[in-house]
Amino acid sequence: MAPKRKEGSGGLKGFFTRAGKSFMTGGLFARDQSVWMAEKLAKIGFIVATTSIVVFMPLVFEIAREGQMVETEKLEVAALRDEGYSDNQFREMGYAEAAIARAPAVLK
Repeated sequence: MAPKRKEGSGGLKGFFTRAGKSFMTGGLFARDQSVWMAEKLAKIGFIVATTSIVVFMPLVFEIAREGQMVETEKLEVAALRDEGYSDNQFREMGYAEAAIARAPAVLK
């Protein structure tokens, strides 16, 4: 005698039942794995963001401060030029080259 089959275990109906269960299992697995991956990426992103803030923010502040110093020196150089100081004297006084440099002359 042939073994008895459960009802709905064969044919097209059985295929769709097994396929549905397979897709359900695959979907649950994919969801679990994507949640795990999202947690790992969030941790890595947090580490990268905080490290960047700690490392690069002082650099940004220093660059801004350097720009302010050059602008201040340019104002001082302009005032001293009016008094008759030369570029060599400014270099000897220790002014930055960016503050001493003049804009190129425009052709007339």
